[in-house]
Amino acid sequence: MKFYPQAAPTTPVMLAQIVKRIEKRSTVSSADVKAVLDALQYKVIEALENGNTVRLGDIGSFCLTIKAEGAATAVEAKTKGAKLIKQVNVQFTKSTAIRDSFDIRSLDFAPQEDIVNAK
Repeated sequence: MKFYPQAAPTTPVMLAQIVKRIEKRSTVSSADVKAVLDALQYKVIEALENGNTVRLGDIGSFCLTIKAEGAATAVEAKTKGAKLIKQVNVQFTKSTAIRDSFDIRSLDFAPQEDIVNAK
């Protein structure tokens, strides 16, 4: 049996906390921050529904991926159309800036005092 390092689960940072942190770092109110984030969510969904990829600068990009059943012929594919689609997912791809900020050579790791689920 081998033990591998892994990210230790922590408490998630909730939207309300992010809003407060942005408010403190900017000149806008928390209500304005929340309104902009709500509008961003709406517009990202709208763009994805229209088949677009959404690039959010130094954050990353969102795009739709699908899992579909194959059709034996082009005619069958055209006839069945969207009925061949079995699953739609949203994929997030981190930007170079985010990827580089998690370069293993620049991260500090703390030792874990106890090994969870050890047998």
